[in-house]
Amino acid sequence: MYKFDKSVSSVKTFREAELDKRFSADTPLGERLRQAWYLTCMAYGIDPLDPPKMDKTAFSMRKHSL
Repeated sequence: MYKFDKSVSSVKTFREAELDKRFSADTPLGERLRQAWYLTCMAYGIDPLDPPKMDKTAFSMRKHSL
């Protein structure tokens, strides 16, 4: 049985939440993308240095007839 852990978050004012943001306006885009890729890999259990190859057989495209 899962139980909600209330100690993880807290009620904050807008000012406190703004100060707790992970990325500020001066964080470079490349750094944001690097950290987002790392978090995605950890969430899905992917090795960041050896990602799986994309299955290109699952995609198809055709023209619409007018």
